[in-house]
Amino acid sequence: MDEQRHETTALLGPAHLLLSDKEHECLSSYVRKCDRRLMFYLCMGYATDSLNKMALSNAKIAGLTSDLNLRGTDINWALGAYYLGCFVFQLPSNLILKKVRPTYWLSGSILCWSLVTILTAFVTSARQLIWCRFVFGAVQAGYLTGSIYYISFWYPRHMVRRRMGFFFASAGLGGICVGPLCSVLTSMDSKWLPWQRIFVVIGAISLLWSLLGPFVLADYPDTASFLSSDEQQLILKIMEHQNTVASTQQVRFVQVKMALLDFKVWLWTAIDFCANAATQVNGMFGPSIIESHGYSPQTAQALTALTNFMAFSGMASIAYTARILRGSSTAIALSNILTICGFLLALCSSNPSVHILALFVFSFASPQPAAHGPAWQMCNLQGNTKPAMAAAMASAFGGLGPLATAFVYRDEDRPQYTRGHLVCLLMTVACFVVTLVLRRVLAKENRRRDLDCGDLEGMSDEQVQDLADNHPHFRYRL
Repeated sequence: MDEQRHETTALLGPAHLLLSDKEHECLSSYVRKCDRRLMFYLCMGYATDSLNKMALSNAKIAGLTSDLNLRGTDINWALGAYYLGCFVFQLPSNLILKKVRPTYWLSGSILCWSLVTILTAFVTSARQLIWCRFVFGAVQAGYLTGSIYYISFWYPRHMVRRRMGFFFASAGLGGICVGPLCSVLTSMDSKWLPWQRIFVVIGAISLLWSLLGPFVLADYPDTASFLSSDEQQLILKIMEHQNTVASTQQVRFVQVKMALLDFKVWLWTAIDFCANAATQVNGMFGPSIIESHGYSPQTAQALTALTNFMAFSGMASIAYTARILRGSSTAIALSNILTICGFLLALCSSNPSVHILALFVFSFASPQPAAHGPAWQMCNLQGNTKPAMAAAMASAFGGLGPLATAFVYRDEDRPQYTRGHLVCLLMTVACFVVTLVLRRVLAKENRRRDLDCGDLEGMSDEQVQDLADNHPHFRYRL
């Protein structure tokens, strides 16, 4: 408890905010309620998102390619169309979130992508499949960035990273389930084709979850009916201190401009771009990589439960590794090194068993930077609009990384996939370098502010708020 109190005192805002013993107890009660209600819904929603994203890669080896007479890079375009849809619609998504009730925006996103997934079962051509995946990406775009921003205005700054870890880990939980589920659906007999059953059943699962959203989620802490008045007053006090109150503030375009011109935000975006390229290899091509080594489609689908368990374990660990290693940057660099080892293993051997082992290695390590990056970023941003814009930028441009991955893993390269592994290896090396550069930049800025605390005299409250993380008392976390 003493350690938690010390951390809370030190990290809530630009200057220390001291809490009484009663307020610490009240804060603990508040966090428990939010974890059990809001985080659980968001995490399970992201797990169903993972189910829906991986439906195509599993449908591919369940007869989709032959039934739709797909040729050449048709399947690559279908995989890439999802990320293109995300890119187009993620930038405005968090600004829209400030105009629309978060409860309806987040649960509505799940509802929309569920319907698109179900409709994908009835496509009859490559063009229809590609458009369905583009629309799926477009309607899903608001959920990831919206959830990241939503978490940031419900939890004190020092608690965000752990919640981000659990949130991203839930994608691995969906991945664990999708392989065995698709294996069962592929083996069943019904009037629908195996790949059609995959899209319909997975879409129906997430659709049912979306209907719970309006009853479980709440828009803002100060309007949540499941919180006591003492809890509402305390969290409002904390959020006002760290300048992250979302319910009463409007879009500040000066902060939008700050996010666009802040090179540190672009460095975080570069980390996301490079990390996501390697992260999605297992989700998009895991079943195909396993099948290319002689396994049946059903067996390959079932085995992806193991690779996705590795991904889940890796992402779940980020809630603790950053704390143990005393910084997100160190955790990202370490996971980059493990990922590099995995891809080198795949590139340097033609043995099928070694290739499967390599898949396990980089499935475990590669998702960690993609989860650490947004958590590290949100811990280091303040203001009511800048975090939303920065999260959208990182997710949108970072989401283009998997778009590149979609086109470098081609069936003609089976089973070695040398081109794909080499590109992802280079992306991971770039992620490692950018992480070290950003850490150095943040450390240098902290030292500068230690020597020169700045002068806020003559500035209005609004001007001080618009300083966001440029506030002279703010210190970046490494």
